[in-house]
Amino acid sequence: MDPPLTAVLSSWTWRSDVVAVVTTLTVVYGVGWVRLRARGASSVVVWRLATYLGGLLAVVLALLSPIGTLGSMLFVMHMSQHELLAMIAPPLLLLGNPLPVVLWGLPAGLRSRVGRLLEPGAVGRRCLRRATWMPLTWPLHVLTVWLWHLPAAYGASLASSLAHDAQHLSFFVTALLFWWPVIDPAPRLGARIHDAWRVAYVIPAAFQSQVLGLIFAFYPTLIYPHYAAMPRLWGLTALQDQSTAGVVMMQIEGLVYLAAVLLLVARMLGRDERLTTLREQIGSQ
Repeated sequence: MDPPLTAVLSSWTWRSDVVAVVTTLTVVYGVGWVRLRARGASSVVVWRLATYLGGLLAVVLALLSPIGTLGSMLFVMHMSQHELLAMIAPPLLLLGNPLPVVLWGLPAGLRSRVGRLLEPGAVGRRCLRRATWMPLTWPLHVLTVWLWHLPAAYGASLASSLAHDAQHLSFFVTALLFWWPVIDPAPRLGARIHDAWRVAYVIPAAFQSQVLGLIFAFYPTLIYPHYAAMPRLWGLTALQDQSTAGVVMMQIEGLVYLAAVLLLVARMLGRDERLTTLREQIGSQ
Protein backbone atom coordinates (compact mmCIF):
# COMPACT_ATOMS: atom_id res chain seq x y z
CA MET A 1 0.00 0.00 0.00
CA ASP A 2 1.12 3.52 -0.75
CA PRO A 3 2.83 4.96 2.40
CA PRO A 4 0.85 8.24 2.42
CA LEU A 5 -2.40 6.30 2.10
CA THR A 6 -1.32 3.95 4.89
CA ALA A 7 -0.67 6.96 7.09
CA VAL A 8 -4.12 8.38 6.32
CA LEU A 9 -5.92 5.10 6.98
CA SER A 10 -4.18 4.62 10.30
CA SER A 11 -4.87 8.14 11.52
CA TRP A 12 -7.70 8.87 13.93
CA THR A 13 -8.54 12.44 14.86
CA TRP A 14 -9.21 12.48 18.59
CA ARG A 15 -11.14 15.75 18.77
CA SER A 16 -11.67 16.52 22.42
CA ASP A 17 -15.13 18.02 21.89
CA VAL A 18 -16.43 14.98 20.01
CA VAL A 19 -14.82 12.52 22.44
CA ALA A 20 -16.29 14.39 25.42
CA VAL A 21 -19.83 14.50 23.99
CA VAL A 22 -19.85 10.86 22.86
CA THR A 23 -18.37 9.65 26.15
CA THR A 24 -20.88 11.65 28.19
CA LEU A 25 -23.85 10.40 26.15
CA THR A 26 -22.61 6.83 26.42
CA VAL A 27 -22.11 6.96 30.19
CA VAL A 28 -25.36 8.78 30.98
CA TYR A 29 -27.42 6.49 28.76
CA GLY A 30 -25.70 3.43 30.21
CA VAL A 31 -26.41 4.51 33.79
CA GLY A 32 -30.03 5.30 32.92
CA TRP A 33 -30.48 1.97 31.15
CA VAL A 34 -29.15 0.04 34.15
CA ARG A 35 -31.36 2.00 36.58
CA LEU A 36 -34.51 1.51 34.52
CA ARG A 37 -33.65 -2.13 33.93
CA ALA A 38 -33.37 -2.63 37.68
CA ARG A 39 -36.83 -1.11 38.08
CA GLY A 40 -38.23 -3.58 35.55
CA ALA A 41 -39.18 -1.00 32.93
CA SER A 42 -40.62 -2.91 29.97
CA SER A 43 -39.33 -0.41 27.40
CA VAL A 44 -35.68 -0.96 28.39
CA VAL A 45 -34.57 -3.81 26.16
CA VAL A 46 -31.21 -4.90 24.82
CA TRP A 47 -31.96 -4.08 21.19
CA ARG A 48 -32.62 -0.43 22.06
CA LEU A 49 -29.28 -0.25 23.86
CA ALA A 50 -27.62 -1.78 20.81
CA THR A 51 -29.19 0.69 18.38
CA TYR A 52 -28.26 3.66 20.57
CA LEU A 53 -24.65 2.53 20.84
CA GLY A 54 -24.66 1.85 17.10
CA GLY A 55 -25.75 5.44 16.50
CA LEU A 56 -22.91 6.77 18.64
CA LEU A 57 -20.47 4.47 16.82
CA ALA A 58 -21.64 5.96 13.50
CA VAL A 59 -20.86 9.44 14.85
CA VAL A 60 -17.41 8.29 15.97
CA LEU A 61 -16.66 6.76 12.56
CA ALA A 62 -17.85 9.89 10.78
CA LEU A 63 -15.95 12.42 12.85
CA LEU A 64 -12.93 10.65 14.33
CA SER A 65 -11.96 7.86 11.95
CA PRO A 66 -9.86 8.19 8.76
CA ILE A 67 -13.14 8.67 6.87
CA GLY A 68 -12.98 12.33 7.88
CA THR A 69 -9.39 12.74 6.70
CA LEU A 70 -10.11 11.02 3.40
CA GLY A 71 -13.20 13.19 2.95
CA SER A 72 -10.99 16.13 2.02
CA MET A 73 -9.34 14.00 -0.68
CA LEU A 74 -12.22 11.93 -2.06
CA PHE A 75 -15.81 13.03 -2.54
CA VAL A 76 -17.02 9.45 -2.04
CA MET A 77 -15.50 9.43 1.46
CA HIS A 78 -17.00 12.81 2.28
CA MET A 79 -20.36 11.47 1.11
CA SER A 80 -19.91 8.40 3.32
CA GLN A 81 -19.24 10.72 6.24
CA HIS A 82 -22.46 12.62 5.53
CA GLU A 83 -24.46 9.40 5.26
CA LEU A 84 -23.21 8.27 8.65
CA LEU A 85 -24.21 11.59 10.21
CA ALA A 86 -27.59 12.04 8.50
CA MET A 87 -28.91 8.59 7.60
CA ILE A 88 -27.32 6.11 10.00
CA ALA A 89 -26.68 7.78 13.36
CA PRO A 90 -29.96 9.74 13.86
CA PRO A 91 -32.48 6.88 13.35
CA LEU A 92 -30.34 4.48 15.39
CA LEU A 93 -30.10 6.94 18.27
CA LEU A 94 -33.85 7.58 18.21
CA LEU A 95 -34.60 3.85 18.13
CA GLY A 96 -32.73 3.74 21.42
CA ASN A 97 -35.56 5.86 22.92
CA PRO A 98 -32.93 8.20 24.37
CA LEU A 99 -34.78 10.87 26.36
CA PRO A 100 -36.26 8.81 29.22
CA VAL A 101 -33.13 6.68 29.51
CA VAL A 102 -30.77 9.65 29.54
CA LEU A 103 -33.06 11.38 32.01
CA TRP A 104 -32.70 8.46 34.42
CA GLY A 105 -28.95 8.56 33.93
CA LEU A 106 -28.77 12.06 35.42
CA PRO A 107 -28.29 12.87 39.12
CA ALA A 108 -31.60 13.06 40.97
CA GLY A 109 -31.68 16.84 41.31
CA LEU A 110 -30.84 17.51 37.68
CA ARG A 111 -33.24 14.76 36.56
CA SER A 112 -36.07 16.47 38.41
CA ARG A 113 -35.33 19.86 36.85
CA VAL A 114 -34.98 18.50 33.30
CA GLY A 115 -38.02 16.28 33.77
CA ARG A 116 -40.19 19.27 34.61
CA LEU A 117 -39.28 20.79 31.23
CA LEU A 118 -40.70 17.71 29.49
CA GLU A 119 -43.94 17.40 31.47
CA PRO A 120 -47.20 17.85 29.51
CA GLY A 121 -47.71 21.56 28.85
CA ALA A 122 -44.15 22.48 29.84
CA VAL A 123 -42.14 24.79 27.62
CA GLY A 124 -39.57 22.15 26.70
CA ARG A 125 -42.23 19.72 25.58
CA ARG A 126 -44.03 22.40 23.55
CA CYS A 127 -40.78 23.40 21.82
CA LEU A 128 -39.96 19.78 21.04
CA ARG A 129 -43.44 19.21 19.61
CA ARG A 130 -43.11 22.21 17.31
CA ALA A 131 -39.55 21.32 16.28
CA THR A 132 -40.63 17.79 15.27
CA TRP A 133 -43.78 18.85 13.34
CA MET A 134 -43.78 17.00 10.03
CA PRO A 135 -44.58 20.00 7.79
CA LEU A 136 -41.48 21.69 9.27
CA THR A 137 -39.01 18.83 9.58
CA TRP A 138 -39.35 17.54 6.01
CA PRO A 139 -38.45 20.79 4.17
CA LEU A 140 -35.93 21.76 6.85
CA HIS A 141 -33.91 18.58 6.41
CA VAL A 142 -34.24 18.35 2.64
CA LEU A 143 -33.33 21.99 2.05
CA THR A 144 -30.37 21.69 4.40
CA VAL A 145 -28.98 18.77 2.39
CA TRP A 146 -29.53 20.41 -1.00
CA LEU A 147 -28.24 23.84 0.00
CA TRP A 148 -25.03 22.45 1.51
CA HIS A 149 -24.37 20.58 -1.72
CA LEU A 150 -24.48 23.74 -3.82
CA PRO A 151 -20.93 24.30 -5.12
CA ALA A 152 -20.39 27.56 -3.23
CA ALA A 153 -21.59 26.19 0.12
CA TYR A 154 -19.80 22.87 -0.31
CA GLY A 155 -16.59 24.64 -1.27
CA ALA A 156 -16.86 26.81 1.84
CA SER A 157 -17.17 23.69 4.01
CA LEU A 158 -13.93 22.35 2.53
CA ALA A 159 -12.11 25.64 2.97
CA SER A 160 -13.17 26.40 6.56
CA SER A 161 -13.22 24.05 9.55
CA LEU A 162 -15.94 26.20 11.13
CA ALA A 163 -18.15 25.89 8.05
CA HIS A 164 -17.38 22.18 7.90
CA ASP A 165 -18.52 21.69 11.49
CA ALA A 166 -21.64 23.77 10.81
CA GLN A 167 -22.41 21.57 7.81
CA HIS A 168 -22.07 18.36 9.80
CA LEU A 169 -24.05 19.70 12.76
CA SER A 170 -26.88 20.90 10.53
CA PHE A 171 -27.05 17.53 8.75
CA PHE A 172 -27.18 15.69 12.07
CA VAL A 173 -29.68 17.95 13.86
CA THR A 174 -32.13 18.28 10.97
CA ALA A 175 -31.93 14.51 10.42
CA LEU A 176 -32.78 13.92 14.09
CA LEU A 177 -35.81 16.18 13.71
CA PHE A 178 -36.76 14.52 10.41
CA TRP A 179 -36.67 10.99 11.83
CA TRP A 180 -38.36 11.88 15.13
CA PRO A 181 -41.99 11.71 13.89
CA VAL A 182 -41.21 8.52 11.94
CA ILE A 183 -39.75 6.64 14.92
CA ASP A 184 -41.81 8.49 17.57
CA PRO A 185 -39.63 8.00 20.66
CA ALA A 186 -40.75 9.10 24.12
CA PRO A 187 -42.18 11.40 25.24
CA ARG A 188 -45.45 11.29 23.28
CA LEU A 189 -45.78 14.84 21.99
CA GLY A 190 -49.34 14.86 20.75
CA ALA A 191 -52.00 12.78 19.07
CA ARG A 192 -50.68 9.58 17.53
CA ILE A 193 -49.73 9.92 13.85
CA HIS A 194 -51.11 7.15 11.66
CA ASP A 195 -48.42 5.08 10.00
CA ALA A 196 -49.93 5.86 6.59
CA TRP A 197 -48.95 9.51 7.10
CA ARG A 198 -45.46 8.42 8.06
CA VAL A 199 -45.17 6.40 4.84
CA ALA A 200 -46.40 9.41 2.85
CA TYR A 201 -43.76 11.50 4.64
CA VAL A 202 -40.85 9.13 3.97
CA ILE A 203 -41.46 8.23 0.31
CA PRO A 204 -41.01 11.76 -1.13
CA ALA A 205 -37.85 12.14 0.97
CA ALA A 206 -36.53 8.94 -0.57
CA PHE A 207 -37.35 10.21 -4.06
CA GLN A 208 -35.54 13.54 -3.64
CA SER A 209 -32.45 11.82 -2.25
CA GLN A 210 -32.30 9.60 -5.32
CA VAL A 211 -32.54 12.67 -7.55
CA LEU A 212 -29.56 14.29 -5.82
CA GLY A 213 -27.61 11.05 -6.00
CA LEU A 214 -28.37 10.72 -9.73
CA ILE A 215 -27.02 14.22 -10.32
CA PHE A 216 -23.71 13.26 -8.75
CA ALA A 217 -23.64 9.87 -10.46
CA PHE A 218 -24.26 11.09 -14.02
CA TYR A 219 -23.26 14.76 -14.16
CA PRO A 220 -20.82 14.97 -17.09
CA THR A 221 -18.39 17.46 -15.53
CA LEU A 222 -16.83 17.96 -12.12
CA ILE A 223 -19.15 19.78 -9.72
CA TYR A 224 -16.57 20.49 -7.01
CA PRO A 225 -13.21 21.65 -8.46
CA HIS A 226 -11.53 21.06 -5.09
CA TYR A 227 -11.21 17.35 -5.81
CA ALA A 228 -9.44 17.88 -9.14
CA ALA A 229 -6.35 19.08 -7.26
CA MET A 230 -6.31 16.18 -4.77
CA PRO A 231 -4.02 13.13 -5.06
CA ARG A 232 -5.79 10.34 -6.92
CA LEU A 233 -6.40 7.36 -4.63
CA TRP A 234 -7.44 3.84 -5.63
CA GLY A 235 -7.13 4.73 -9.30
CA LEU A 236 -10.26 6.88 -9.29
CA THR A 237 -10.35 9.95 -11.48
CA ALA A 238 -12.08 12.98 -10.00
CA LEU A 239 -15.14 12.34 -12.19
CA GLN A 240 -15.27 8.65 -11.23
CA ASP A 241 -15.00 9.69 -7.58
CA GLN A 242 -18.00 11.99 -8.06
CA SER A 243 -20.03 9.26 -9.78
CA THR A 244 -19.19 6.75 -7.06
CA ALA A 245 -20.28 9.23 -4.39
CA GLY A 246 -23.65 9.54 -6.12
CA VAL A 247 -24.06 5.76 -6.20
CA VAL A 248 -23.14 5.50 -2.51
CA MET A 249 -25.72 8.15 -1.67
CA MET A 250 -28.45 6.40 -3.66
CA GLN A 251 -27.70 2.99 -2.21
CA ILE A 252 -27.43 3.96 1.46
CA GLU A 253 -30.35 6.36 1.50
CA GLY A 254 -32.46 4.07 -0.68
CA LEU A 255 -31.93 1.15 1.71
CA VAL A 256 -32.64 3.23 4.84
CA TYR A 257 -35.81 4.78 3.42
CA LEU A 258 -36.96 1.42 2.04
CA ALA A 259 -36.42 -0.23 5.43
CA ALA A 260 -38.46 2.54 7.10
CA VAL A 261 -41.34 2.16 4.64
CA LEU A 262 -41.39 -1.64 4.91
CA LEU A 263 -41.37 -1.55 8.71
CA LEU A 264 -44.18 1.02 8.78
CA VAL A 265 -46.28 -0.97 6.32
CA ALA A 266 -45.66 -4.18 8.26
CA ARG A 267 -46.76 -2.45 11.46
CA MET A 268 -49.92 -1.16 9.77
CA LEU A 269 -50.78 -4.63 8.46
CA GLY A 270 -50.10 -6.20 11.84
CA ARG A 271 -52.29 -3.66 13.58
CA ASP A 272 -55.11 -4.18 11.07
CA GLU A 273 -54.85 -7.94 11.51
CA ARG A 274 -55.08 -7.62 15.28
CA LEU A 275 -58.12 -5.35 14.99
CA THR A 276 -59.81 -7.79 12.61
CA THR A 277 -59.13 -10.66 15.00
CA LEU A 278 -60.48 -8.65 17.93
CA ARG A 279 -63.70 -7.77 16.01
CA GLU A 280 -64.19 -11.42 15.12
CA GLN A 281 -63.75 -12.46 18.73
CA ILE A 282 -66.24 -9.83 19.91
CA GLY A 283 -68.68 -10.79 17.17
CA SER A 284 -68.53 -14.47 18.11
CA GLN A 285 -69.41 -13.81 21.74
